[in-house]
Amino acid sequence: MKALRALLPTLAGLVLLAGCGDQLPSDIPDPITAEGYADSGWAAYADGDFEQAMEYFQAAIEADVSYPGGYLGAGWTSISQGDYWVIADNYFYMAAQLSAGHAPIVLRSETKVQDTLWTVFECVNPVLPDSVYEVLGMLGDTLYNWPPVPDPQDTVIITPEIIGDYLYGAGIFNPSGTENDYGPFYGGIDFTYRFHTDAPGVVAMLNAVNGFSQENCPVDSIVPDGAGDYWVYLEGSYLRVHVGDIYIRTWICADNEMSYDYATMTPGGFTQDTYDAFAGWALFQHARGGNGDPLLANAAVWVLDRSTDSYDFGAGTAHDGVIDLSMVQLKGTAAAMAFMEEAFRFAWFDCTSEGFGLGLMPTRDDFLPLLLQVIEDMLS
Repeated sequence: MKALRALLPTLAGLVLLAGCGDQLPSDIPDPITAEGYADSGWAAYADGDFEQAMEYFQAAIEADVSYPGGYLGAGWTSISQGDYWVIADNYFYMAAQLSAGHAPIVLRSETKVQDTLWTVFECVNPVLPDSVYEVLGMLGDTLYNWPPVPDPQDTVIITPEIIGDYLYGAGIFNPSGTENDYGPFYGGIDFTYRFHTDAPGVVAMLNAVNGFSQENCPVDSIVPDGAGDYWVYLEGSYLRVHVGDIYIRTWICADNEMSYDYATMTPGGFTQDTYDAFAGWALFQHARGGNGDPLLANAAVWVLDRSTDSYDFGAGTAHDGVIDLSMVQLKGTAAAMAFMEEAFRFAWFDCTSEGFGLGLMPTRDDFLPLLLQVIEDMLS
């Protein structure tokens, strides 16, 4: 009974409050949601207050760990905040995965072995230039084994080393005594190959290494195969390998192991936050310079390229227009990262995909400085 009497004042107070709801303050703010924190973060970002922006974005993550917008903003802000670089990759990864509902980019490593008929790595045009056949025929070449033979004027003994220098373009063999009669025409004998990776949906690969010759084979491009997947095109670089008493000319020959790293795309469920995460992920790699990941930068840009016909940062969201960014600039970023990795052919592919550098020729001596100028133009 005493306990009941003690509760009566409290119950009476509750009844009075319930009957006077119209007298409660009307200006009590709603609790700030993760989205609200993120909106405040983008406002601070637009004002250039990156420290305050990061506090808001981290508050958004704390308010709702499943909200992708908090991670997206934190990732973009990290680009301008070096103290957060160690975790920025995780921010972009979480933003992309949470917004898409799955991991859209997967980094992989793989090794394939060339078969006897060259069908695993299919040689696109397995024919040496006529000029090379002319010289090799003149020297009595047997395609695989070059025995020492006299030159046409019998003034010097042609050794396998000299013929090899021929094919590298050194121009050592010079029967007329004039400047580089043959060398410049026979250098850089590469065969173009194409192949499929084991995992479908490849979006980026910069180089492959021939385990037999230890030669680096640069990737030219990645293009649709017409059957729902993609071909990887690469150059099988020529190398002379000394085996016993003979020299073997090798490209990507039978039983050669080719090893490479690549990235694949898992499509579906992408939102504007996913697109913006891809863009930021690529730019972050570029901001890190030599510590950035060129493969990841190219993967992020090419996934974005395949996912949308046109890209505008934040289109239709609260952060629409906060950053002025185009696909040309993103492809330039990817090309710059590939160039830093000395994946010059893939860097050129990045450029030409946006209509830049179409007139460049990789065989020219000025290819690299001209390519670098094209990349700078795209980034400007």
